[in-house]
Amino acid sequence: MFSRSSEEYADSGRSLLQSGKAQQALEVFEEGARRFPGDEDLLMGTAMARLKLGEAMAALETLQDLRVARPRSGDVLEGVVEAALAAGLPPLALEAAKEAVQAAGTDAHAVYRLGRAFYGRHMYRESFPLYERAAELAPDWGEAWFGLGACEWAMSRPASAEAALRRAVELEPDDWQARQFLGCVLCDLGRKTEAKEMLESVPLDAPWQKPALERLVALAWWPTDAARRKEMESLWRRVMGSAPSGGACDVLEEVSRRLEKPST
Repeated sequence: MFSRSSEEYADSGRSLLQSGKAQQALEVFEEGARRFPGDEDLLMGTAMARLKLGEAMAALETLQDLRVARPRSGDVLEGVVEAALAAGLPPLALEAAKEAVQAAGTDAHAVYRLGRAFYGRHMYRESFPLYERAAELAPDWGEAWFGLGACEWAMSRPASAEAALRRAVELEPDDWQARQFLGCVLCDLGRKTEAKEMLESVPLDAPWQKPALERLVALAWWPTDAARRKEMESLWRRVMGSAPSGGACDVLEEVSRRLEKPST
């Protein structure tokens, strides 16, 4: 009979988890944990699989036990943060995040992931110092500046948001998401010419976000330009879905009129 090692169970479970097969991953981790009681990697896998399945409290219980066994483990502390947030326990998440930042040391990516966990829960004030720290640790990493800019914008700090997003675009010129976000910010600040230039710098075949596309339509689509109209119709259908029966042109014209109307 073929006998798996604990490492093989852990590797198999992680592979399934990465493939989006959380239930199958949980079964593998649990089988491994029964054969190798107390194996911390298998227990960690079990917790993360349960978290993916929406069983936050069960995951948190296991992670808190691992937190005692591995007090300086960044992976465990990140897991505690995610599970605590999912379970509706922000104070516990903040406590674990402080420990996780200390454990991360100079690892900007780990600190960034912590910031993203809070940002995803709309906890912008909590995510801000984490994104800021990530940018300090990795000043040449565009994604850290993008996260910081998005957080600044969510906190109604337009000048700081623009500065951070411009830094992100400068560092990673092909980061189309950062360019779209910056274009939206400039548009919403009323700086239409700059917004149009920024949004038009994004290739039409890039992955577009709906808010950015709506602003691009309002700023840069003209019914008299047949070639441009055709390209924009195609992009609109791809991003927004099928146009209403009236036709994509009607949709584009309506969006353009609505967004070009001066704000009051």
